Amino acid sequence: MRVTRKLSDRTIKVLKPAARPFKAADGEGLYIEVTPAGGKLWRLKYRFGGKEKRLSFGPWPDITVEAARAKATEARALLRDGIDPARDQRQGAGKSMAELATAWADKQAWAPSTEKRERHLLALWTPKLGNVPARTLAPADIRPVVLGIAAEGRGENARRALAQIGRVLRYAVAEGEAERDVAADIGDLLPAVQSEKYATVTKPAEIAELMKAIHTYGGDPSTVYCLRILPHVFTRPGELRNARWPEFDLDGPDPLWRIPGERMKMRRKNPGEHLVPLSTQVAGLLRKLRTITGDNAHGLLFPGLVAGKPISDATLGQALRRLGYGPDRIVPHGFRAMASTALNEQGHAPDLIELQLAHRDSSVRAIYNRSTRLPERRQMMQSWSDYLDALRTGANVVPFRRSAGTA
Repeated sequence: MRVTRKLSDRTIKVLKPAARPFKAADGEGLYIEVTPAGGKLWRLKYRFGGKEKRLSFGPWPDITVEAARAKATEARALLRDGIDPARDQRQGAGKSMAELATAWADKQAWAPSTEKRERHLLALWTPKLGNVPARTLAPADIRPVVLGIAAEGRGENARRALAQIGRVLRYAVAEGEAERDVAADIGDLLPAVQSEKYATVTKPAEIAELMKAIHTYGGDPSTVYCLRILPHVFTRPGELRNARWPEFDLDGPDPLWRIPGERMKMRRKNPGEHLVPLSTQVAGLLRKLRTITGDNAHGLLFPGLVAGKPISDATLGQALRRLGYGPDRIVPHGFRAMASTALNEQGHAPDLIELQLAHRDSSVRAIYNRSTRLPERRQMMQSWSDYLDALRTGANVVPFRRSAGTA
């Protein structure tokens, strides 16, 4: 039977990208896939072992119409001999996804908690995609792996795994081991996961009860002091738990904590250090703690049971549960939301609160606005500590409010 060919250099050249990838058929399963970015990639659809599969031959015009048809003819010959052309194609096709994923991961400057999460994600998809060369990986390979993770009830992990596959592929492109990030073609495969708000307390009476409870907690000094300091400093629990004594200036007139950029969650967008002005209450607690943990070999403020490791987030959560605050009432991360809500209600400048929370955006305004506004932040942090102390002791609470002229 004579096959009518549909594609030529002229017809391929005039194909325009659309919002989603689309196909232009040549015949006998061979087609051009046009990506939203404008790429025009040769693919061959075929069936092997009862399953529909695809081969990638490369981009047009690097792979000409004649060359793509010749490759398709070779693949069909293998099929007639009972050989999967994809397996044959992948022999010697370049570095595998597992090799590239390992090289990519080794180049990252992850915080310990981030590395644990990223390594976990790698373990979810590399067993199934690791042997596939990046150059021949297709969306059809990725789709069942990601959907399989989601089907196990791990929708957020599925989204993160897909994003990680994309990052590895972009690394492969930079290394000359792939043509492009094919994971981008299935970016809308998974529905958006609604993020859950961290449990917290926001009413003054509730905050007062919580602060009184924390003040009564006894036990290991690392846990006691971390739990007392955390409500005052606005940081993420991991940033406080991993703090080192060299980061603190407690002896000057304006105590300050300088968190290195590599330990910040948004370190790639905001590579600089994050400044935390310390109230007199926090500075006092830290000076007392320094007499207890200030000489440990690793410089940790809150050393845990394992040498060289700080206490864990679970340790803080367990301490809160012992005080009667389960995860439905407040979690360690919830102290940030507590401070943000209360300070906004008290009239503090939203920009100032966001700056102290290290919620910096990537807008043009943010890029050019490099002011740390440290004096205003110091005043706000002291006001917040005074407010918490007043609630705890039952004193009259008159929270600081910004003046009308403060931006």
